[in-house]
Amino acid sequence: MADKNTELICINCPRGCLLQVEQQGKEITVTGNFCSKGIPYAKQEITDPQRVLTILMRPEGADRPLSVKTDRPVPKALLKECAKAVYSTHPKLPVKYGDVLIENLCGTGAKVIATADMKA
Repeated sequence: MADKNTELICINCPRGCLLQVEQQGKEITVTGNFCSKGIPYAKQEITDPQRVLTILMRPEGADRPLSVKTDRPVPKALLKECAKAVYSTHPKLPVKYGDVLIENLCGTGAKVIATADMKA
C-alpha cells in the first residue's frame, strides 16, 4: 500500500471538520477532528468507503415510484450494481413504511426498505 495524504470533510455531525489523513503502509493517522467520530469515519472512508443507498423503485402497476433505502451502508464500489438490482425489482402493492422489499442486496447483507406507504 502506497503512502498518501488525503483531506476529507467529516460528515458524521453538522460541524463538518476538515480531516487530514496520513497513510503510511497499513498505519492511518487522522488529525483535524473535533469529536471522536472523525477518526473511525476517516479510516473507513480510506480503507472501504460505504454509503446508504437511497433510491426510487417502481412497484408493479404503480403510477409513481416509491422511495426506498438500504438499512445499512453498502460498499461504494457496489452502488451501481445495487441500484440496478433495485431498479429491476417491482414489488406488489400495497407497501407500508418499513417493509423489507429486498433481502441481502447484492450479497451485502443490507435490506432494502420502503420509506413511505403506497396503496394499490
